Amino acid sequence: MSAKNVKPILLVEDETVLRESVRDWLVDVGYDVHTAEDGEQAMKTVAEQEFGLVILDLRLPGKDGLEVLKEAREKQPTIKGIIITAYPSVETAVEAVKRGAIDYLPKPFDLNYLEEVIERSLGPVQVEIKPTPAKEKALGKAAPVQEEVTLTINGKEIKATKGMTVLEAAKMAGIDIPTLCYHENLTPYGGCRLCTVEIVKGKNSRLVTSCVYPVEEGLVVKTESEPVVKTRKMILEMMWRRAPGAQDIKKYAVKYGIDRDKFEIEPTYCILCGLCVRYCREIAKKNMLGFIGRGTEREVMFLPGADFNECLACGECYKLCPTGVMPSNYGLAKLPK
Repeated sequence: MSAKNVKPILLVEDETVLRESVRDWLVDVGYDVHTAEDGEQAMKTVAEQEFGLVILDLRLPGKDGLEVLKEAREKQPTIKGIIITAYPSVETAVEAVKRGAIDYLPKPFDLNYLEEVIERSLGPVQVEIKPTPAKEKALGKAAPVQEEVTLTINGKEIKATKGMTVLEAAKMAGIDIPTLCYHENLTPYGGCRLCTVEIVKGKNSRLVTSCVYPVEEGLVVKTESEPVVKTRKMILEMMWRRAPGAQDIKKYAVKYGIDRDKFEIEPTYCILCGLCVRYCREIAKKNMLGFIGRGTEREVMFLPGADFNECLACGECYKLCPTGVMPSNYGLAKLPK
Protein backbone atom coordinates (compact mmCIF):
# COMPACT_ATOMS: atom_id res chain seq x y z
CA MET A 1 0.00 0.00 0.00
CA SER A 2 1.36 3.44 -0.85
CA ALA A 3 0.07 6.98 -0.68
CA LYS A 4 -0.16 7.90 -4.37
CA ASN A 5 -0.49 11.65 -5.16
CA VAL A 6 -0.38 12.47 -1.42
CA LYS A 7 2.44 14.65 -0.12
CA PRO A 8 4.56 13.31 2.76
CA ILE A 9 3.85 14.00 6.43
CA LEU A 10 6.42 15.40 8.87
CA LEU A 11 6.01 14.27 12.49
CA VAL A 12 7.91 16.37 15.07
CA GLU A 13 7.87 14.81 18.56
CA ASP A 14 10.68 14.49 21.11
CA GLU A 15 9.15 11.52 23.00
CA THR A 16 10.58 8.48 21.22
CA VAL A 17 7.81 6.00 22.03
CA LEU A 18 5.02 8.30 20.88
CA ARG A 19 6.94 9.39 17.78
CA GLU A 20 7.59 5.81 16.67
CA SER A 21 4.07 4.66 17.52
CA VAL A 22 2.38 7.40 15.47
CA ARG A 23 4.85 6.97 12.61
CA ASP A 24 4.34 3.20 12.46
CA TRP A 25 0.55 3.60 12.55
CA LEU A 26 0.51 6.11 9.66
CA VAL A 27 3.07 4.20 7.60
CA ASP A 28 0.97 1.07 7.99
CA VAL A 29 -2.06 3.01 6.70
CA GLY A 30 -0.01 3.98 3.66
CA TYR A 31 1.32 7.49 4.26
CA ASP A 32 4.92 8.57 3.67
CA VAL A 33 6.05 9.80 7.10
CA HIS A 34 9.29 11.60 8.01
CA THR A 35 10.21 12.37 11.62
CA ALA A 36 12.17 14.94 13.60
CA GLU A 37 13.01 15.15 17.31
CA ASP A 38 13.10 18.93 17.69
CA GLY A 39 12.33 22.20 15.94
CA GLU A 40 15.79 22.73 14.47
CA GLN A 41 15.82 19.29 12.86
CA ALA A 42 12.27 19.86 11.61
CA MET A 43 13.17 23.10 9.85
CA LYS A 44 16.19 21.49 8.15
CA THR A 45 13.86 18.77 6.87
CA VAL A 46 11.30 21.32 5.64
CA ALA A 47 14.08 23.16 3.78
CA GLU A 48 14.99 19.94 1.94
CA GLN A 49 11.58 18.51 1.05
CA GLU A 50 7.99 19.55 0.39
CA PHE A 51 5.35 18.31 2.84
CA GLY A 52 1.56 18.31 2.83
CA LEU A 53 1.17 18.20 6.60
CA VAL A 54 3.29 18.65 9.72
CA ILE A 55 2.26 17.16 13.08
CA LEU A 56 3.95 19.05 15.92
CA ASP A 57 4.29 18.61 19.66
CA LEU A 58 3.55 21.95 21.31
CA ARG A 59 6.57 21.82 23.62
CA LEU A 60 9.79 20.88 21.84
CA PRO A 61 13.45 21.33 22.76
CA GLY A 62 14.52 24.75 21.45
CA LYS A 63 11.75 26.16 19.25
CA ASP A 64 8.22 25.26 20.29
CA GLY A 65 5.68 23.70 17.96
CA LEU A 66 3.84 26.95 17.24
CA GLU A 67 7.06 28.70 16.22
CA VAL A 68 8.06 25.79 13.98
CA LEU A 69 4.61 25.75 12.35
CA LYS A 70 4.86 29.49 11.62
CA GLU A 71 8.33 29.13 10.06
CA ALA A 72 7.34 26.01 8.12
CA ARG A 73 4.36 27.84 6.58
CA GLU A 74 6.60 30.76 5.65
CA LYS A 75 8.75 28.34 3.65
CA GLN A 76 5.85 26.20 2.39
CA PRO A 77 2.61 28.28 2.45
CA THR A 78 0.41 25.29 1.53
CA ILE A 79 1.62 23.08 4.37
CA LYS A 80 -1.03 22.27 6.99
CA GLY A 81 -0.39 21.69 10.68
CA ILE A 82 -1.72 19.65 13.59
CA ILE A 83 -0.63 20.52 17.14
CA ILE A 84 -0.48 17.75 19.77
CA THR A 85 0.11 18.55 23.42
CA ALA A 86 0.08 17.32 27.00
CA TYR A 87 -0.55 20.95 28.06
CA PRO A 88 -3.90 21.86 26.46
CA SER A 89 -5.21 25.38 27.00
CA VAL A 90 -7.63 27.73 25.28
CA GLU A 91 -4.84 30.25 24.70
CA THR A 92 -2.51 27.87 22.85
CA ALA A 93 -5.41 26.35 20.92
CA VAL A 94 -6.42 29.78 19.63
CA GLU A 95 -2.80 30.63 18.81
CA ALA A 96 -2.41 27.31 16.96
CA VAL A 97 -5.36 28.18 14.72
CA LYS A 98 -3.87 31.63 14.07
CA ARG A 99 -0.62 29.97 13.01
CA GLY A 100 -2.48 27.77 10.52
CA ALA A 101 -3.18 24.58 12.48
CA ILE A 102 -6.18 22.57 11.26
CA ASP A 103 -6.54 20.70 14.57
CA TYR A 104 -5.31 20.73 18.17
CA LEU A 105 -5.17 17.35 19.95
CA PRO A 106 -4.59 16.87 23.71
CA LYS A 107 -2.50 13.80 24.60
CA PRO A 108 -3.25 10.95 24.66
CA PHE A 109 -5.23 11.20 21.43
CA ASP A 110 -7.12 8.64 19.37
CA LEU A 111 -4.95 7.46 16.48
CA ASN A 112 -8.08 6.64 14.49
CA TYR A 113 -9.23 10.25 14.87
CA LEU A 114 -5.79 11.55 13.84
CA GLU A 115 -6.00 9.36 10.73
CA GLU A 116 -9.43 10.84 9.93
CA VAL A 117 -8.10 14.41 10.28
CA ILE A 118 -5.18 13.61 7.98
CA GLU A 119 -7.46 11.99 5.41
CA ARG A 120 -9.75 15.04 5.40
CA SER A 121 -6.69 17.27 4.94
CA LEU A 122 -4.59 15.35 2.42
CA GLY A 123 -7.22 13.09 0.92
CA PRO A 124 -7.53 9.30 1.24
CA VAL A 125 -4.60 7.01 0.60
CA GLN A 126 -5.05 5.76 -2.94
CA VAL A 127 -4.30 2.08 -3.42
CA GLU A 128 -4.40 -0.02 -6.53
CA ILE A 129 -7.76 -1.74 -6.88
CA LYS A 130 -7.73 -4.79 -9.08
CA PRO A 131 -10.96 -5.70 -10.90
CA THR A 132 -12.78 -8.76 -9.62
CA PRO A 133 -12.40 -11.67 -12.07
CA ALA A 134 -15.62 -12.59 -13.91
CA LYS A 135 -15.52 -16.08 -12.41
CA GLU A 136 -15.53 -14.69 -8.86
CA LYS A 137 -18.40 -12.34 -9.71
CA ALA A 138 -20.43 -15.30 -10.95
CA LEU A 139 -19.75 -17.13 -7.68
CA GLY A 140 -20.84 -14.08 -5.69
CA LYS A 141 -17.44 -13.40 -4.05
CA ALA A 142 -17.95 -9.75 -3.19
CA ALA A 143 -15.57 -9.39 -0.24
CA PRO A 144 -11.84 -10.21 -0.47
CA VAL A 145 -10.29 -12.61 2.03
CA GLN A 146 -8.33 -10.85 4.78
CA GLU A 147 -4.62 -10.89 4.01
CA GLU A 148 -2.53 -13.16 6.23
CA VAL A 149 1.09 -12.65 7.25
CA THR A 150 3.49 -15.10 8.83
CA LEU A 151 5.84 -14.00 11.58
CA THR A 152 7.96 -15.75 14.18
CA ILE A 153 7.58 -15.08 17.90
CA ASN A 154 10.09 -16.74 20.25
CA GLY A 155 10.92 -19.28 17.53
CA LYS A 156 7.28 -20.16 16.94
CA GLU A 157 5.74 -19.52 13.52
CA ILE A 158 2.52 -17.51 13.87
CA LYS A 159 -0.20 -16.76 11.32
CA ALA A 160 -1.80 -13.34 11.84
CA THR A 161 -4.14 -11.04 9.95
CA LYS A 162 -2.60 -7.94 8.44
CA GLY A 163 -3.56 -4.95 10.57
CA MET A 164 -3.09 -6.78 13.87
CA THR A 165 -0.42 -5.66 16.31
CA VAL A 166 2.43 -7.85 17.54
CA LEU A 167 0.78 -7.95 20.98
CA GLU A 168 -2.51 -9.17 19.51
CA ALA A 169 -0.73 -11.85 17.49
CA ALA A 170 1.17 -13.03 20.57
CA LYS A 171 -2.01 -13.18 22.67
CA MET A 172 -3.74 -15.17 19.94
CA ALA A 173 -0.86 -17.66 20.03
CA GLY A 174 -0.93 -17.93 23.83
CA ILE A 175 2.36 -16.05 24.29
CA ASP A 176 2.37 -13.72 27.30
CA ILE A 177 3.69 -10.19 26.89
CA PRO A 178 3.25 -8.10 30.05
CA THR A 179 1.39 -4.82 29.75
CA LEU A 180 -0.38 -2.41 32.08
CA CYS A 181 -1.76 0.28 29.72
CA TYR A 182 -3.39 -2.04 27.16
CA HIS A 183 -7.13 -2.73 26.94
CA GLU A 184 -8.76 -4.45 23.99
CA ASN A 185 -11.61 -1.91 23.85
CA LEU A 186 -9.37 1.17 23.87
CA THR A 187 -7.03 2.67 21.30
CA PRO A 188 -3.49 1.32 21.80
CA TYR A 189 -1.38 3.90 23.60
CA GLY A 190 2.08 2.44 24.26
CA GLY A 191 2.35 4.48 27.45
CA CYS A 192 3.68 1.99 30.01
CA ARG A 193 6.17 0.42 27.52
CA LEU A 194 6.10 -2.79 29.55
CA CYS A 195 5.10 -4.65 26.37
CA THR A 196 8.42 -3.75 24.73
CA VAL A 197 9.78 -6.53 22.51
CA GLU A 198 12.77 -6.94 20.23
CA ILE A 199 12.09 -7.21 16.50
CA VAL A 200 14.63 -8.49 13.98
CA LYS A 201 14.73 -7.60 10.29
CA GLY A 202 17.68 -9.15 8.52
CA LYS A 203 20.80 -8.14 10.43
CA ASN A 204 19.10 -5.26 12.22
CA SER A 205 17.13 -5.36 15.47
CA ARG A 206 15.42 -2.77 17.65
CA LEU A 207 13.05 -2.48 20.59
CA VAL A 208 9.43 -1.51 19.90
CA THR A 209 6.19 -1.34 21.87
CA SER A 210 4.24 -4.41 20.78
CA CYS A 211 0.76 -2.98 21.49
CA VAL A 212 1.12 -0.46 18.65
CA TYR A 213 3.60 -2.16 16.31
CA PRO A 214 1.86 -3.85 13.33
CA VAL A 215 2.63 -7.41 12.27
CA GLU A 216 4.69 -7.82 9.11
CA GLU A 217 5.48 -10.71 6.80
CA GLY A 218 8.68 -12.43 7.91
CA LEU A 219 9.03 -10.41 11.12
CA VAL A 220 11.03 -12.07 13.90
CA VAL A 221 10.00 -11.15 17.44
CA LYS A 222 11.75 -11.90 20.74
CA THR A 223 9.67 -11.22 23.83
CA GLU A 224 12.21 -12.15 26.52
CA SER A 225 15.62 -11.32 25.03
CA GLU A 226 18.32 -9.77 27.20
CA PRO A 227 17.67 -6.17 26.01
CA VAL A 228 13.93 -6.65 26.51
CA VAL A 229 14.28 -7.99 30.06
CA LYS A 230 16.73 -5.20 30.96
CA THR A 231 14.26 -2.58 29.69
CA ARG A 232 11.32 -4.14 31.53
CA LYS A 233 13.24 -4.28 34.81
CA MET A 234 14.09 -0.59 34.52
CA ILE A 235 10.45 0.30 33.78
CA LEU A 236 9.18 -1.81 36.67
CA GLU A 237 11.67 -0.27 39.09
CA MET A 238 10.38 3.19 38.18
CA MET A 239 6.78 2.01 38.52
CA TRP A 240 7.54 0.49 41.91
CA ARG A 241 8.77 3.90 43.02
CA ARG A 242 5.37 5.40 42.16
CA ALA A 243 3.12 2.49 43.17
CA PRO A 244 4.87 0.14 45.61
CA GLY A 245 2.88 -2.99 46.31
CA ALA A 246 0.30 -2.54 43.52
CA GLN A 247 -0.79 -6.07 42.65
CA ASP A 248 0.05 -6.17 38.94
CA ILE A 249 3.37 -4.42 39.42
CA LYS A 250 4.23 -6.73 42.32
CA LYS A 251 3.52 -9.77 40.13
CA TYR A 252 5.90 -8.60 37.41
CA ALA A 253 8.45 -7.36 39.96
CA VAL A 254 8.72 -10.90 41.31
CA LYS A 255 8.94 -12.40 37.82
CA TYR A 256 11.77 -10.10 36.69
CA GLY A 257 13.54 -9.78 40.04
CA ILE A 258 13.68 -6.00 40.20
CA ASP A 259 15.79 -4.07 42.69
CA ARG A 260 13.09 -2.47 44.81
CA ASP A 261 15.60 -0.26 46.62
CA LYS A 262 17.14 1.22 43.47
CA PHE A 263 14.96 4.35 43.59
CA GLU A 264 13.63 6.33 46.51
CA ILE A 265 9.92 5.59 46.99
CA GLU A 266 7.71 8.57 46.07
CA PRO A 267 4.25 7.01 45.96
CA THR A 268 1.59 8.66 43.80
CA TYR A 269 0.00 5.32 42.90
CA CYS A 270 -0.47 6.57 39.35
CA ILE A 271 1.73 4.89 36.74
CA LEU A 272 0.44 7.08 33.88
CA CYS A 273 -1.07 4.16 31.98
CA GLY A 274 -3.79 6.47 30.61
CA LEU A 275 -6.56 3.88 30.89
CA CYS A 276 -8.84 6.27 32.78
CA VAL A 277 -8.15 9.15 30.37
CA ARG A 278 -8.80 7.03 27.28
CA TYR A 279 -11.93 5.40 28.70
CA CYS A 280 -13.38 8.80 29.64
CA ARG A 281 -12.64 10.17 26.16
CA GLU A 282 -13.29 7.19 23.88
CA ILE A 283 -16.11 5.25 25.56
CA ALA A 284 -17.78 7.50 28.14
CA LYS A 285 -17.35 10.51 25.78
CA LYS A 286 -17.01 12.84 28.78
CA ASN A 287 -13.44 14.20 28.42
CA MET A 288 -13.17 14.97 32.14
CA LEU A 289 -9.62 13.65 32.59
CA GLY A 290 -6.36 14.53 30.92
CA PHE A 291 -2.57 14.51 31.20
CA ILE A 292 -0.75 17.59 32.41
CA GLY A 293 3.01 18.06 32.31
CA ARG A 294 5.66 15.78 30.85
CA GLY A 295 8.49 13.56 31.96
CA THR A 296 8.75 13.21 35.74
CA GLU A 297 6.21 16.05 36.16
CA ARG A 298 3.45 14.34 34.18
CA GLU A 299 0.22 13.49 35.99
CA VAL A 300 -3.45 12.72 35.40
CA MET A 301 -5.78 15.52 36.46
CA PHE A 302 -9.47 16.34 36.36
CA LEU A 303 -9.88 18.94 33.64
CA PRO A 304 -11.42 22.36 34.40
CA GLY A 305 -15.21 22.11 34.53
CA ALA A 306 -15.27 18.39 35.35
CA ASP A 307 -18.53 17.36 37.01
CA PHE A 308 -17.46 15.14 39.93
CA ASN A 309 -21.02 13.95 40.55
CA GLU A 310 -21.18 12.69 36.97
CA CYS A 311 -17.85 10.92 37.50
CA LEU A 312 -19.21 9.25 40.62
CA ALA A 313 -22.35 8.11 38.77
CA CYS A 314 -20.16 6.54 36.05
CA GLY A 315 -17.15 5.15 37.91
CA GLU A 316 -16.29 2.75 35.06
CA CYS A 317 -12.67 3.89 34.82
CA TYR A 318 -12.15 2.86 38.46
CA LYS A 319 -12.30 -0.79 37.39
CA LEU A 320 -9.53 -0.27 34.82
CA CYS A 321 -7.02 1.39 37.15
CA PRO A 322 -4.17 -1.11 37.81
CA THR A 323 -3.22 0.56 41.12
CA GLY A 324 -6.68 1.51 42.44
CA VAL A 325 -5.77 5.19 42.71
CA MET A 326 -8.68 6.59 40.67
CA PRO A 327 -11.34 6.33 43.42
CA SER A 328 -8.88 7.97 45.83
CA ASN A 329 -8.22 10.82 43.40
CA TYR A 330 -11.94 11.41 43.10
CA GLY A 331 -12.20 11.66 46.88
CA LEU A 332 -9.29 14.11 47.10
CA ALA A 333 -10.77 16.28 44.36
CA LYS A 334 -14.00 16.54 46.37
CA LEU A 335 -12.28 17.79 49.54
CA PRO A 336 -13.04 21.43 50.36
CA LYS A 337 -10.31 23.82 49.26
